[in-house]
Amino acid sequence: MLTRGVGLTIRRSQTVVSRVVAQEAIVVPIRRGAAEMDSIYTFNESGTMLWSMIEQRRSAADLAAHLQANYGLSAEQAMADTQQFIADLTDAGLIEQS
Repeated sequence: MLTRGVGLTIRRSQTVVSRVVAQEAIVVPIRRGAAEMDSIYTFNESGTMLWSMIEQRRSAADLAAHLQANYGLSAEQAMADTQQFIADLTDAGLIEQS
């Protein structure tokens, strides 16, 4: 589980490009050059909304509040889901925290 501060601002990595197509975010890391893409990530509806919020440089607390308000989760479950999402994105190199 992620133990980093929930108030930290999260930002998209400078080494990714993203687009929303058919209401799903498609995120492509470009590490060495456009011809050498490592992976392509797609997010479901909730992941796409969280990605959009990350692009707006929102905090983990903001993301969790969105999940709680829009998906009927408890505050604890929303924060746990947010922390897991952030940890997964961080491990993949898609986001940075500041």
